[in-house]
Amino acid sequence: MFKYNKEYDCYDLQNREFYSCPWIQHGLVFFFKKLTNCCYCGHAGGGHTILKDIYWGESINWEHLFRQKKYYFNLAKKGFIHENCINCHFLEKRNEKEWISAEQYINNLYISHWIHCNCKCTYCYATQKPEKFKNHTPYSIAHLIKEMLEKNILRPGGSVHFGGGEPTLLAEFEEIINLLLDYKFYNLRVHTSGIKYSHALERGIREGRLRVVISVDAGCPETYKKIKQVPMYEVVRENAKRYASAQVKTIHRPADNCAFDGSIAVATKFIIIPGVNDTEEEIENWIKADIDAGIRTTMIDLEESWFKEHEYNLPQSIFDFIYKIKLLSEKYGTNFELYERAANMIKAHKDKAPWYSEEEI
Repeated sequence: MFKYNKEYDCYDLQNREFYSCPWIQHGLVFFFKKLTNCCYCGHAGGGHTILKDIYWGESINWEHLFRQKKYYFNLAKKGFIHENCINCHFLEKRNEKEWISAEQYINNLYISHWIHCNCKCTYCYATQKPEKFKNHTPYSIAHLIKEMLEKNILRPGGSVHFGGGEPTLLAEFEEIINLLLDYKFYNLRVHTSGIKYSHALERGIREGRLRVVISVDAGCPETYKKIKQVPMYEVVRENAKRYASAQVKTIHRPADNCAFDGSIAVATKFIIIPGVNDTEEEIENWIKADIDAGIRTTMIDLEESWFKEHEYNLPQSIFDFIYKIKLLSEKYGTNFELYERAANMIKAHKDKAPWYSEEEI
């Protein structure tokens, strides 16, 4: 699990620097059957660092959990890095004083403990392996969120993300979102199909403190149905437009190192699936539909199974195609964003993307 890696062995008594990341230090993920430090797996060899391997929503021993985190970064000082963290671009070298706080808390939270969804994306692990998840029932976490807030364990300043299946289908979803908004959290991010409209999401957008990311992956109903396997393109587009109408032209700065731009609080994401939706026409139609709805972000990622199959031999054509998307984004004046796998891929292969700049990752 933890392996010595000379590349990450940089700690000495004079410099007192070591590699870690905000999730190792202050992160927590509610996953399907487990608790982890993070959810990132878009880098070569990526995975998740386990905090509790079998978990179904029971009470958490916070003292024990923070001892685990301390153990992880004490190993990192000696160059022992979790094998699932190797080559992750979230790892960075900082001075010990910057990494280690006398207080132990969570400010990066990812909620992803369910599978149920209202579409059947061809690239989704639940669609590909339905027998593995057919009897899954999500565990309750609202009481844990309340406990974390009341005990000041969960604090603003980082991020709170929803992933997993479709969050708006969770019985506790609206309660959790409203609770976090009541506690004045910023940088809430919810990944949704956009099929079911949420008034709690609308509230967060209207207050300029929540971002909605809708995976559309298509520029027309036909491609959408081919990927999502449900005929809901027009419904999703209408809901995206309703969310966009709640955006506010305000930048909130709850901390010196944190800013939230309410004017780009709604985005649709395009996951590139080579051979299915990777045409300039599809991309341009998608961007134009976003602009018509009041959405001004071009957000790109790569389909996971294709990425995993090609990660050690990535063709130049995929880098060139993303560059064409960047040019289309510039043409229409949208905010160009690279998502997890696309961002990691380009950062790891700068020679294949000479147009790359740090601001785009």
